[in-house]
Amino acid sequence: MFRSKLTTPSFKTLLLLVVVYFIISTSLVAAQDSAGVGIIPAIIDPIEQFQPGESRQFSVKIKNISNVDQTYYLGIRDIIGVRDGGVPIFADASSPKASFELSEWISLGQTSVFITAGGQVDVPFSLSVPEDVSPGAHFGSVTVSVQPPELRTSGAAIGYEVGNIISIRIAGDVLESARIRQFSTSQYIYGSTNVDFSAGVENEGNTLVKPTGPLEILNMFGKRVVLLNFNSSQAGIFPKTPRSDGLRDYSINWTDESPGFGRYEARLSLVYGSEGNMNTISTTVTFWILPTNIIVPALIILGIFLLVTVISLKLYINRSLKMASAGLPRRLVRSRKQNQFPFLLFFILILSVAALFFIILLLLFA
Repeated sequence: MFRSKLTTPSFKTLLLLVVVYFIISTSLVAAQDSAGVGIIPAIIDPIEQFQPGESRQFSVKIKNISNVDQTYYLGIRDIIGVRDGGVPIFADASSPKASFELSEWISLGQTSVFITAGGQVDVPFSLSVPEDVSPGAHFGSVTVSVQPPELRTSGAAIGYEVGNIISIRIAGDVLESARIRQFSTSQYIYGSTNVDFSAGVENEGNTLVKPTGPLEILNMFGKRVVLLNFNSSQAGIFPKTPRSDGLRDYSINWTDESPGFGRYEARLSLVYGSEGNMNTISTTVTFWILPTNIIVPALIILGIFLLVTVISLKLYINRSLKMASAGLPRRLVRSRKQNQFPFLLFFILILSVAALFFIILLLLFA
């Protein structure tokens, strides 16, 4: 009787805990699933230039890639750059404005959309260029968030915001100029054919530049070893503004199964600019590949060769001194002098081989 009184409350408590855990887990999963949203296209970059005062219509597709229904809130932001992977860097609202924004030119027909799980909705918007606008590139973004704008600006909640990249060019005196500020390898001497290159390119113009081109690697004989495609994703560099330094760092790796050896030269040739007005910039860097599985045995063999030569010379000198101090007949001394010629010949031969070896090294690594 006493046992049944204890068992009944324990079972109810356990059942209550299971129900509470199920409710909390379901809420957490729903919250995580609600974080899936996509915007298409990721980049809007018309080829045609805009004229001052011109207006055009565009649209983006908002896709709910979660498994729950969700209301998404739309916004307009300026962007100052792009991270790796095409993720836009949104401008801070408190930062001073430059001359490359276009967020104020965009008009959205709606501020929020409700999308069922796995569904998508087309959102039209218009872009009107002012009359008094500076020529060159201008950038902005249509953003999507699961939070209303008032919560994002007040900091009352923590959320995320995704957006696309809108890049347009205004007709006029467009300046396309860029330069390579830095091109280097991660180290000067490599033990294998696994080389990391990095290049810093600066945009000195007033429009977006997308430098692409070949990275050619030559061996010590001037023969091309490999030809790599630099910036194959066509990642762009934004102009220099009070919000952006106009710089972008690129990286590329060269890996080869065959062992490399000697001195190499990498030539980077980049092309940028609009069609019919292409510009080229280039630079070079040198590095060495000295595989340890070749260099170490060669040094060991060379060291053994030199050690044997030194020991042989010492033994010969000691034997000559002993013979001279033993008071041998004059004819034996004369015979010993005659036998010095093979030693001198051998010594000269050693010097010639050593000189030839160092000349070969000079040709390999100079």
